Amino acid sequence: MSGFEPKKFSILMVDDNPKNLQLLGTTLRNEGYQVEFATNGRIALNWVNKKNFDLILLDIMMPEMSGYEVCEQIRKIEAYNDVPIVFLTAKTEKESVVYGFKLGAQDYITKPFDTAELLARVRTHLELRYHKLELININKHLEELVEERTRELNILNQRLQKANEELRTLDKAKSEFLHIIAHEIRTPLNGIKGSIDIIKELNEHNSFGSLFSILEESVNRLERFSLFALKITQLQTGKYELDLQPIALNSLVQQILQKFREAIQKKQLKITVHLSKELFITADWELINTCFSAIIDNAVKFTHSSGNIMIEGEEGENHILVKITDEGPGFSEKAMQNLFKLFSPGERHINENEGIDLAMAKLIMDAHKGEIQINNYSGGAVVSLIFPKTESTINEFSNKAENVL
Repeated sequence: MSGFEPKKFSILMVDDNPKNLQLLGTTLRNEGYQVEFATNGRIALNWVNKKNFDLILLDIMMPEMSGYEVCEQIRKIEAYNDVPIVFLTAKTEKESVVYGFKLGAQDYITKPFDTAELLARVRTHLELRYHKLELININKHLEELVEERTRELNILNQRLQKANEELRTLDKAKSEFLHIIAHEIRTPLNGIKGSIDIIKELNEHNSFGSLFSILEESVNRLERFSLFALKITQLQTGKYELDLQPIALNSLVQQILQKFREAIQKKQLKITVHLSKELFITADWELINTCFSAIIDNAVKFTHSSGNIMIEGEEGENHILVKITDEGPGFSEKAMQNLFKLFSPGERHINENEGIDLAMAKLIMDAHKGEIQINNYSGGAVVSLIFPKTESTINEFSNKAENVL
């Protein structure tokens, strides 16, 4: 057997017959085992208290202390709980054998001995002990590895928790910082906007009209950018809590078009809206208003003068589809590769808010578990917004168009 070497094992023989000890001792030593002898129970107990044996051959019938008594005393020693004890007996009565097993013996051999049988049983018990010790060592090693890995995992977990805490702190600080920045920007902007309105009224001859327009447009862009920056941060960090409600798309679009009425009239654009008055989505009003405003604003900006913008809506089996089609230059190949990345350059973008509109729209649609698709066609570009249709949208709100918004 691989790994089993007799010279590594020690055997204690206990027998009051010196001839038996000599015969068995010689046989076992010839096999390579280490052998010690005891002629009575007292000597045997002295041996086991000062040396560790791997097997004990124990005669049952001995003066002063029988083999049963010696076995019982040996089993009280913790180090010998699992050391095999084999009784040597001339008795073949069943009762004596059973009693020996009850005291903790593993086997018995009857006298006179058959050398081959004795060696086979000794080897079998020692092999079993060898495997048991190997298993104990393997289990101990595995336990040590588990403890080591557990310590390492605990250390890594502590580091991860610390890193997460730091990230949460940084995330909170970033959100608070951007919120403060947005507030601090809007406060002076409101003052500037109010002052511009007053100055425009006082400027009866309108000698500074063009300057006021530039200033007003710049202030509006700065205000819009600060609001977008705050919303984007909230959406990216999951800090924005959706206030879902039924929204009539026709009313939403009409309100947004009214907001861009001046720009539409200035460019003499033709706006065509094909949205059913019964077409609803379930969404956060503030976010979805921002999304539609950004897309319609871009359509107005990039559609050539006297061009057409079409806003269509249709209801599918599981979705609501809204398409905004413009007559502009479309998106360049470079822009198409980076459509939803913040501040990504492209021929369709203007310098002031380069790349922020579509990134914002994508984040808003993601928050609503919807989808945004952008495609070019021969006459311009099409932006498609796809909203999942919920039961509340279908059943509860389909007949409440006049009460919504």
